[in-house]
Amino acid sequence: MTPGSAVPVFLVGAQRSGTNMVVRGLQRCPEFEVYNENNDRAFDSFRLRSDATIASIIRASRHRYVLFKPLIDSYRVDALLDDLDIETNGRALWVYRNVDDRVRSSLAKFGDTNLRALEDIARGGTDRWEAQGLSPDKLEVIRSFDYRSLSPASGSALFWYLRNSLYFELKLDSREDVLLVSYDAFVQHPGAEMRVVCRALDFPWRSSLVSGVRRRSPGVPERLPLEPSIRKLCDELQCRLEATRVGSSTRITRM
Repeated sequence: MTPGSAVPVFLVGAQRSGTNMVVRGLQRCPEFEVYNENNDRAFDSFRLRSDATIASIIRASRHRYVLFKPLIDSYRVDALLDDLDIETNGRALWVYRNVDDRVRSSLAKFGDTNLRALEDIARGGTDRWEAQGLSPDKLEVIRSFDYRSLSPASGSALFWYLRNSLYFELKLDSREDVLLVSYDAFVQHPGAEMRVVCRALDFPWRSSLVSGVRRRSPGVPERLPLEPSIRKLCDELQCRLEATRVGSSTRITRM
């Protein structure tokens, strides 16, 4: 492709939500230039480098798409789509996973990191990346809990709620350039879900995109013993995410 014509794609959401699965599929395609969180050219300590640096990477690319996975920068994906000094219009994929399985994966990988981060924010540490983009109402939710009695699972679930709430707080549900992607739906129907992704990116479907995805049978994840009010917040958000995803996927499929 001619330099300056590449389309940026930002893959965002909460950690341990299946974003690597989507990356692995797309990076098999020569049309994609991929920058994961550990790529020093685009990231510094897992955070995107300056907007000027990211714009220069996109402008210089000879690929059709430049894919970034800036999970820490999910809170400003709207600015990444609107404000970069580039000629092309970007796309974003917001990936989410059911709260119980995401919590299990997070605890296995990071232990009680989410719980400790939220406790620090409640004490005033709002300069942490976990607090960026949160509204005053969401910060008040964080401060409302006694972290001495909160379990690591409940802390991780609360983090899931806060990060995925950003999808609505940023009004991404009203944007045509952002697609909501369910990890759980993806592993149950990889071909169908990747076709929706391809349609949103204006990219041709090919079977190699899902050749590495292990298909799973539908099932209800075992519910963890979460703090009741956190469980309620998560269940309500999960329902809202599902309803929004089904609506947007149907609209894109009919385009």
